[in-house]
Amino acid sequence: MGKLSYVLAVAFCAVSSPLLAQDSDGEDHPLLPRYPQSVIDGYRAPSLDEVVIPTGPIANAEAQTNRVTLEGRVTHIDYRVKPATAPLQIERYYEDLLKKAGFSITYSCVGPACGRDMGALILNSGKVAPAGLADGLFNDRIRVVVARRGDSWALLHIAEGPDRSQILQTVVEGASAR
Repeated sequence: MGKLSYVLAVAFCAVSSPLLAQDSDGEDHPLLPRYPQSVIDGYRAPSLDEVVIPTGPIANAEAQTNRVTLEGRVTHIDYRVKPATAPLQIERYYEDLLKKAGFSITYSCVGPACGRDMGALILNSGKVAPAGLADGLFNDRIRVVVARRGDSWALLHIAEGPDRSQILQTVVEGASAR
């Protein structure tokens, strides 16, 4: 009976493991399909909002340099990728999608070149991601991409941790500078 219990336990784990990797509430943004094997960890439906977009390195999350404040229809999606995937690979995937959709990259950075407080601005200040939405990874294994097409903007904060990667995607449509 012990062997049968073991086989049943293994079979249950094999069947239930895909269930563990399901999205929380939310859906992909039509402009930016998700990175393969990623799942939605956090979602905020499109709504009229104000958001800060970095336009250069962020040395101080409270300063007003290297950023633009936009008002428009804002969608936030936080994705988790398991196992961890190199941020460069994820960045290339999204850059290709953005270019094919007619976006131009207006700013991008890697690791320390993003500035000491880039993660704090995007993930913790409440000026970009809503409080509690993103499960932030804070280290030098980050990449940030900002792209624009007309009055649509896209921001990606890509980070790698020991067991997962996180992608925060913010899309602003009908944007106007504030």
